[in-house]
Amino acid sequence: MTRLTYYQFLCLLILLIVPVAVLEVPHRLLHSAYHNAWLTVVTAIIPGYLLVLMYNYIIQKSHQSFPHMLDEHFGKIIGKSLAFIYIIAFFLSSAFTLRLLVDFMKLNVLPSTPISIFIICMLFTGFVAIKIGFNVIVRACEIIMPLGLVLTFLIVIIALFTNYQPERLLPLANVSLSGLMSGMSNTCVIFAKTMPVLLLAFWLPRKEDALVGLNMALLLFIAALTFVLLVLVITIGTIPSLSFVFPTFNMIRLARIGVFVQNLDIVFITVFIAGFFAAITIPWFMACFTIKELFNLRDYRLLAAPTSLIIGVLSIVISNNSLQVVAWSLYVIPILYGIAYIIIPLLIFLAAWIKTPKKPNAANPIQINSSE
Repeated sequence: MTRLTYYQFLCLLILLIVPVAVLEVPHRLLHSAYHNAWLTVVTAIIPGYLLVLMYNYIIQKSHQSFPHMLDEHFGKIIGKSLAFIYIIAFFLSSAFTLRLLVDFMKLNVLPSTPISIFIICMLFTGFVAIKIGFNVIVRACEIIMPLGLVLTFLIVIIALFTNYQPERLLPLANVSLSGLMSGMSNTCVIFAKTMPVLLLAFWLPRKEDALVGLNMALLLFIAALTFVLLVLVITIGTIPSLSFVFPTFNMIRLARIGVFVQNLDIVFITVFIAGFFAAITIPWFMACFTIKELFNLRDYRLLAAPTSLIIGVLSIVISNNSLQVVAWSLYVIPILYGIAYIIIPLLIFLAAWIKTPKKPNAANPIQINSSE
């Protein structure tokens, strides 16, 4: 039976949201609120905390973990239908995150390398991790999370003092209501990717303690994204940043120590490839695990090979070029995440609130594999 420590639980939640948010979300928020984009992230802590409370309520009121809690609250027919929808959502989430990383590498690092090479390398890494077992992903996240946060913070600090112009933040709080709401919703949609907590919380020693980990993940997420946006506006400025697909990376390129220590962006690239490994593999695992539970298979690890082909093909057919990837990021993905990670959990919350289900006679089926 898989068990998580509180630290491992926090690492998984952080890596689900922070790497993608730091690389992708600034592009969205700058178009919504310009130099006050950081303010929309700070205000998003209120709806973000409501999401935390909603997830925690579902966890505490459910006797079974995801995806069995869907049967528990909605009955077998609706529950299994929703589980099938979640399989598609997890595949799309993993495929889009993979394609986002591939386009980042294609535009900024190795422009002459075919995208198939990047996709094969990332899929092979994820395939090996899932084939060996979920504990491998957890152990990797234990190392990636603290190392990634520290190195990213140091590089951003170096970039800040390389080109420090705080007057670019003025005038403060000069943002329209529509811009504020748009920025808040975009931030909350990314934080909602912590929805796998509905499974992970049941692997803690006490699921009642999931609330602490969710609160810490929310605070770290808000703090990291706010800090990156503040430094982005101070160093590059709002108008130049609007022309970049990945403005965070363009900010990192400014980082240097004196004349001799330059090109620190390679450290950022290394850290974010590791972070994206977790952001791609965790939804991939969730899809495999949901298929296993839905069809009562013996082991989810048998699905590693066929599902890798599904994710690889999806990441290619999502778009023909980088412009379409941006369109997916702006219009398709927020709707997908909003439905799968906010609206459906809200329905579960309402079902649990209206009528608390009776405790089932069978044990909670949260075993993955006894050999792990």
